[in-house]
Amino acid sequence: MPEIENFGKNPGKLRLFVHVPKELPEGKVPLVVVLHGCNQDAHGMMRLSGWNKLADENGFIIAYPEQKGTNNMNRCFNWFYGKDTELDKGEVASIHQVVEYMKKNYSIDGDHVSITGVSAGAAMAVAAAALYPGDYSAAASYAGGPFGSGNVISGVGSMFGWVDRKPWEWARRVREANEGYRGEYPKMVILQGTDDPVVNPMNANEIMEQWTGLHEIDRDSVSVQQNFQDNPKVTRSSWSEGDKKELVVLYEFKGLGHVLAVEVGNEKDQGGSDGLFSVDIGFHSTYWIAKEFGLIRD
Repeated sequence: MPEIENFGKNPGKLRLFVHVPKELPEGKVPLVVVLHGCNQDAHGMMRLSGWNKLADENGFIIAYPEQKGTNNMNRCFNWFYGKDTELDKGEVASIHQVVEYMKKNYSIDGDHVSITGVSAGAAMAVAAAALYPGDYSAAASYAGGPFGSGNVISGVGSMFGWVDRKPWEWARRVREANEGYRGEYPKMVILQGTDDPVVNPMNANEIMEQWTGLHEIDRDSVSVQQNFQDNPKVTRSSWSEGDKKELVVLYEFKGLGHVLAVEVGNEKDQGGSDGLFSVDIGFHSTYWIAKEFGLIRD
């Protein structure tokens, strides 16, 4: 994937790699921003997740921001630093500039831009969606946490499940961080292993509470699908505004740790690679994120 070296002022000093399929449909196409986890990079995330295969098959473009070791020795996105998660500052501002650059230089449908990430990248994806909600139609967090969990100490504490706030307080933290915004918030897709030793599964519930609060949805009005797609390891829950479209979705993977759920293969709903940061459970989570984003062609 080619590197884009000048995509804006880049206050967070990130790198950027882009995948553009050789064949794209005429007109404007969707964009997906993909954020890697700790001890990973853009190309590793590409191979692990299978996003490029889906882009080639379904006609959309992908931008992969990449963390530098000089920013974080473990190459984690700094989701727990205020200087990187405040409006128009640091890494989250760099990610916003990625979106602006892609819309200016590629044929991007500005109403169909999504962001997703894993682990630290997931937490940063939630931060980007919270601070720049007008950039995105949807966001996905795989083993991430809610926006506004606090500083380095409380942020790390939230990973272990020590931070439990009321839904209204989580939502308030988002609104106060961008007081001038009066528009709608993007759809939020949450994915979490139930046996994750790194990011406590409680965080999935906290994200759900934050985003049902932002969308002003009754948390008790939930639709639950056990054995989703006939897979006993997958439960899908969703929250909707009345009889309108789903605005918050939660995938829970029974018995899964801090790894990406994949289904290795070449079929339409298969992909990704089985390795250190992933496990084949017969469910290609990237495909289902793309489907939730409205990217999969029928």
